[in-house]
Amino acid sequence: MVRISVELPDEVAEALGRLAHGRQSTPAALLSRWAEEATAFQAELDSRLTEGLADLAAGRTASHEEVMADLQNWAEDLEARHRDTR
Repeated sequence: MVRISVELPDEVAEALGRLAHGRQSTPAALLSRWAEEATAFQAELDSRLTEGLADLAAGRTASHEEVMADLQNWAEDLEARHRDTR
């Protein structure tokens, strides 16, 4: 485990303290968890961007019109299924 020290503006540190207290935690524990979540999110985002760029390079694309038509069909199907459940 590595210890990292950060400087925060007073108002941010105070807000963090209130959040931690309200969650029966500590500011350090909250920051640690948020750092884990942020790095996992960024890794997933980077992976999806790499995948998207590979799709683009391979010509696996759809026009705006195709996407909008698919979304319209999806919305109509969803509305029809919702009506059928009433």
